[in-house]
Amino acid sequence: MLRGLHLAATGMVAQQMRQEVISHNLANASTAGFKAETVPQRSFPELLLARMEAGVPNTPVGPFSPGVLVDELVTDFSPGPLEETGRPTDLALVDRPGSPPAFFAVLVEGETRYTRNGNFTLGPAGELQTHDGYPVLGEQGPVVVGQEGWYVDSQGGVWVGGTLVDRLLLVTFDDPHQLEREEGLLFVAPPGLLPQAAATEVKQGFLEKANLNAVNEIVNMLAALRAYEVGQKVIQVQDELLGKCVNEIGSLR
Repeated sequence: MLRGLHLAATGMVAQQMRQEVISHNLANASTAGFKAETVPQRSFPELLLARMEAGVPNTPVGPFSPGVLVDELVTDFSPGPLEETGRPTDLALVDRPGSPPAFFAVLVEGETRYTRNGNFTLGPAGELQTHDGYPVLGEQGPVVVGQEGWYVDSQGGVWVGGTLVDRLLLVTFDDPHQLEREEGLLFVAPPGLLPQAAATEVKQGFLEKANLNAVNEIVNMLAALRAYEVGQKVIQVQDELLGKCVNEIGSLR
């Protein structure tokens, strides 16, 4: 019975984490460039049980699974749909079919971070930056375009007054799932994961929307809630059985 309690508890913990991730996804359903997360579940390694008794050889009982485990969150880097905004500071990346996703590079406190959110603004000196004030990087450093008379071509070239002044620093990674998500829409590359130049198309005046389906997320949330409630009922039944064992079977009459 104690094993049953443990199994049900691990399942409830996994479903609770699944609920939290789905809630976070839904909260960012309207956030440009947001990449949804999923919660893969797997079982703990099986244990081989054996009956141990003094003077008697160990008798195999059989395998036992301690329950389910969530040891990582997986980011879905599939592209989201594009929305035309007409604003020159809005940029979207269109990846080639079958190629890994490309990212904008931004400067955060002296370190490079990566994002798919192209909802940029212009700073006081005409620098291209995120809404949090982080400069957008080009191949020559932070991109400065002024206030008017500039555009970005499909290859990421930055033109001001008819002159090519810089090119957006667009990168990709062999295994983007190694990227670590930071607060907001930024990702950091761990040591050993090196950025590479990305061959991607840039569309000015467009934004990439979140790559999730709100209806599917709500369905998944309800499924997680039902699974959590089933775990609760199992624990209640196990608790009642334990109570009977202690109070009735073990009592002297």
